[in-house]
Amino acid sequence: MKTLSLSLTTGGRFVINGTRQVASTQPAPSARARHGRLLDQLSGERIAPYSRIASGHSRNTLAYYHWNIQLAAAYLELLSVAEVVFRNAVNERLREWCRQRTREDVWLATSTDLPFPLDKLFTSVREGAMARATDAKTVRDSTPAHDRNGSPLTEGDVLAQVTFGQWNGLFPFTQGQATDPTTNGYRTQMWNEALCDAFPPGVNPDDVRWLLFRLAYFRNRVAHHECIVSSPLPPNRRHPLRARLRDIFTLLRWIDPLVFEWASGSNRVSGLLESGAAIR
Repeated sequence: MKTLSLSLTTGGRFVINGTRQVASTQPAPSARARHGRLLDQLSGERIAPYSRIASGHSRNTLAYYHWNIQLAAAYLELLSVAEVVFRNAVNERLREWCRQRTREDVWLATSTDLPFPLDKLFTSVREGAMARATDAKTVRDSTPAHDRNGSPLTEGDVLAQVTFGQWNGLFPFTQGQATDPTTNGYRTQMWNEALCDAFPPGVNPDDVRWLLFRLAYFRNRVAHHECIVSSPLPPNRRHPLRARLRDIFTLLRWIDPLVFEWASGSNRVSGLLESGAAIR
């Protein structure tokens, strides 16, 4: 084994195994300089909301930015569960509704026209999802090592390409914006004939629509690394961050209380919402 020999000469030079090395004479950057460099790398425009919350204090600005990263990751864990179980529940009801009318076991990965009035609400959504799923299959088929190389397109492939923000257009609504009575009539028919069965008795489809709208908007902000923290801090009960957590849990309870119990048991968001109080 080779022995490392290290010594320091009176001239301030290191000698390593007989070779002289010049010791750095540059002072270590100050904390303020390090913070400034980090803030520059994160860009002024993106960091501005955190700086306002921190009243311009650079260390706290970075602390709020890191807290936002942690919160976003924790919210995404819950949102991913909510999105998957919701779309699976809706998919089951719509597939059965379509099967009764087309005698086909699939309703997404097929060229058969959607039955009326679902065709008025979802044809363009299905076409877009099919196109994206087909593109993804092309990539898989051009990758020999891919586990699904050469596999046929499935219902799940197309379902996964329907974005979270596209589902709320299936639900009738009466508040928040002017409604087209004809289109809203189609939504009401789909609710009465299929979608209501995905939810407990008494759930208002208007509540479902706006909850989905809020969660889809929030999910997009989280996924695009936007600032989701805001005053007052720590978040009180009426704070938007706590409201979105309630929305997630409400959707999970609607779909299946067991899923809610499972997901809430590993919820990291609540603890993180309190930890922001420590940033001073």
